[in-house]
This record gives sequence, C-alpha cells and structure tokens, in this order.
Amino acid sequence: MPGDSEPMKTAPCDLQRILLIYVFAVCLVGCSSLSRKTPGPEELAAMAEARLVLNALSSQNDKLTNFKGIGKIRIWQNGQKGIGYTIAWIGSERSKLSIVVLISGHPTVKMASDGKWFYYYEVREGEAIYKKFSATDATLQRLVSIPIEIRDIIQVLAGRTPVREHHSAVLHRQDSGTGYVLTLKKRWWGIVEKVFLGADKAQVHEIEFFNRSGELIYRARFDEMQIINGYQVPSKLSISNDEGVGFQLEIQRYLTDVPVSPSMFVLEPPN
Repeated sequence: MPGDSEPMKTAPCDLQRILLIYVFAVCLVGCSSLSRKTPGPEELAAMAEARLVLNALSSQNDKLTNFKGIGKIRIWQNGQKGIGYTIAWIGSERSKLSIVVLISGHPTVKMASDGKWFYYYEVREGEAIYKKFSATDATLQRLVSIPIEIRDIIQVLAGRTPVREHHSAVLHRQDSGTGYVLTLKKRWWGIVEKVFLGADKAQVHEIEFFNRSGELIYRARFDEMQIINGYQVPSKLSISNDEGVGFQLEIQRYLTDVPVSPSMFVLEPPN
C-alpha cells in the first residue's frame, strides 16, 4: 500500500562483508583456544621448576649495591682477538655505572650513566668526542661493538642474571645431559632469553638474549667465578654474538660495598 515501508534488502556486498567478519572471528577464537591449550603434567612440572629457579635468580647478590673493579679487556672482531686494554669500573644499584678505559696508564675513553643520562667521552687527536643522551637508549656498542645494555652489564658484573620481561618460563634438561636451560618466552614474540645452569640448577654458566626475529643479540658467559666478602662474582667473563664479535674481561681486583657519590656517574663536557 502507498505509504507502507518496504522491508530492507541486504546488498550482496554487505552480505559478503558480514560473512568475512564472521569467518575472521571464528578463526580468532580457534587460534585463541589453541594458544591456551592446557599443558600436560611434564610441562606443568617444568613450569613449576622454572618458577623456583627464577625466585633463586632474583636473590642473587641482592644485597650487593655498590662495587668496583679493575681488569684487562680484550676485544675481538671476526673471531680474531685484538689488543688488551686496562679497564676500571664502578657500579651502583641497577642503573648506575662508570667505566674508564686506560691505554699506557692514561684514560682514553670514559662512559657513565646516572640512570637518567648516558655520557660518553673519548680523547683523540684534535677535538675530543663528548656525547650525552637518554640512558634508556644506552649500550656499550661504541666500546665493544655489541649493543649490550647498561643494565645488563651492571647485572653481569655484579654476578647477577638479567631477567627479561616474559609471560612464560620452563626449565628443561640440556640435550647434553650436563645441566639445565631456563627458557623465557613473551607472548607474540617467542623466546626472549635462555639461561644455562649447572646440574644443581643454581649455578648460571651462560645467558642468551634474543630479538623479535628469534636471532641471538648477544650471550654472556661466566667463565670463572670468585667469592668476595660472601658474594659470588665473576673473575672472568665473556660477551659475544654469532658474528665473531665479542670481548673477554679478566678481573684483577674486585671490591664490594664501596662508598659512591652521584658525581661518579656524571661526565661534564670538556672545557
């Protein structure tokens, strides 16, 4: 009848759009349910053991706040070891670090971080290099050709294990049967870190860090350890990647619980 409204008709393209949205939603629900698959007894046991190991790692030298040391660093490229240099450092808490590289007894490179800013100073012929930028972007790449983060080198020098943010953790026996590996994974990322432990599940030997593509960024290895004032700290450690780049640090003197001041972690620009 005139004036009566006709029933609405769904256009074919609208129908296709609705069907596509429905199919996509079903796929998402299916993938989500697959990702939330209930772990079996063995996996649950591995996850429970991983939590125990993570708790133990969080207490490693947790009372060691300030420390300093001096040693020899030998950097290599393409698998070939270069000349050794003397290096001295002071670390405080988990974000403050000061490093000096000496050649023939003279400081040639200085690096420092106060947790907010990262400072770099290099003596060279002509004009010296001085840089200051956010500590969140700071790495030791300019010094050792590997982008090791400041927080990581502080942790490793303090005999602690850096632990990346993660959503799941499992502990499995290594294929060699001589120890265990703790694997940390992040959702939508995959493996972010592996921690290799001895048969006692307590002694950390090596740590590997990975990027979003699953490629190794760098590994840290505790080659030798020592006890200083009740703390287990490295006496020799190595940082390397899979491209033949790395360095080894032999620690000649290590002091714990040393006094520090804020000025130690700031480098003023040269006059």
